[in-house]
Amino acid sequence: TDKSFNEAQAPGIQHQSNFLRYGTVAQYDLRDNPNGPKTGGNYIVQWVRYQDQSRSVHSFNRYDIDFQQYLGFVNNLRRLALRARATFTDPVGGSTVPFYMRPTVGGSDDVRGYRHYRFNDPNALVLNAEYRWEIFAGLDGALFYDAGKVMPRASHLALSHMKGSAGFGLRANIRNQTFLRLDVGFSREGFMIWFKFNDAFNSQKFGTGAFQPLY
Repeated sequence: TDKSFNEAQAPGIQHQSNFLRYGTVAQYDLRDNPNGPKTGGNYIVQWVRYQDQSRSVHSFNRYDIDFQQYLGFVNNLRRLALRARATFTDPVGGSTVPFYMRPTVGGSDDVRGYRHYRFNDPNALVLNAEYRWEIFAGLDGALFYDAGKVMPRASHLALSHMKGSAGFGLRANIRNQTFLRLDVGFSREGFMIWFKFNDAFNSQKFGTGAFQPLY
């Protein structure tokens, strides 16, 4: 790979940097049960500064938002789960964002009809909608639709040209907390089958490395 791509095409592919990382996060949690929400919402924003300590060419700011909303009905045995997640990066000065720290779209936790890391760019947007219902105690069914895109610039943020994925799934749970998830997602590139030990909306923490809030 490093022979096929140069620094202009994939910044950081020839030389990796060490980073000083600091930032802040804010969360407003209105979920009835954070481990297995049926109603309420969870709203998170985060800013992180990555300061290149090795070469001073990859310093950047990263901004993350994750808004979740849960709407329960029929005694909360059926519910609609909605999510909007976006990541924006802002290089400092003449720096660039290394390719391995750019946000990605595709995989078991966002656009489930595409393989992991299918799309990569400095900015990303993902929208998810799930209709969930209780099949019997300890097992839920789900129908979902995902949409996502990556963008070279934050100014390109729009709902056009998004990659879509639809599918269905099963969630095994104990005390309303998912411990096993099966999702089958379909897209223009085929289908993907995922077995995961988490909830699709709560599995991915922000940022990279150690600076990740627990929510």
